[in-house]
Amino acid sequence: MTTMIEQENTTYKRFAYLLIIIGVLLAADSYWNVSIFLKLWPLLVLMLGTGFIGIFAKKKRRGFTYFVIGIYLILFTGLALYCNFTSWGILSTYWPIFITFLGLVFVSIFMYNKASRVTLFLGLSLIFLSLYFFLIFSIGSNAWWTIFVLVGLSILLSRIKK
Repeated sequence: MTTMIEQENTTYKRFAYLLIIIGVLLAADSYWNVSIFLKLWPLLVLMLGTGFIGIFAKKKRRGFTYFVIGIYLILFTGLALYCNFTSWGILSTYWPIFITFLGLVFVSIFMYNKASRVTLFLGLSLIFLSLYFFLIFSIGSNAWWTIFVLVGLSILLSRIKK
């Protein structure tokens, strides 16, 4: 069984190694004009996100705040890496992906907790809403009225008794 002091030493060692790696990447960027750090900075966000999930896992009384922040940061890391190697200009048309991330966070909370169907419904609704925005902006803005038709139909269908 590890003691608290041993766990703190391990944490400090990990943090020290992380700082050394960041320092080496920054040195490579500044001395050799290699843009490693400029392309891979989202990996720091990934580490932060996994740190939040680690804090969530170690807490006895679990609030989902750490979990939500961790999942969102991990999803953002994938997007930021993609944008670093392609172009950040794609976010002008793919901005609904942030709504998708929020929906995936709610779905992952439901998968982990399995307590409330409202959480699953909210997550799936956000995912479908973002898909709808993708369709509207890729097809054209002339179909914006369909959201009212779809919401009206969903309200009518939700009132049907089984």
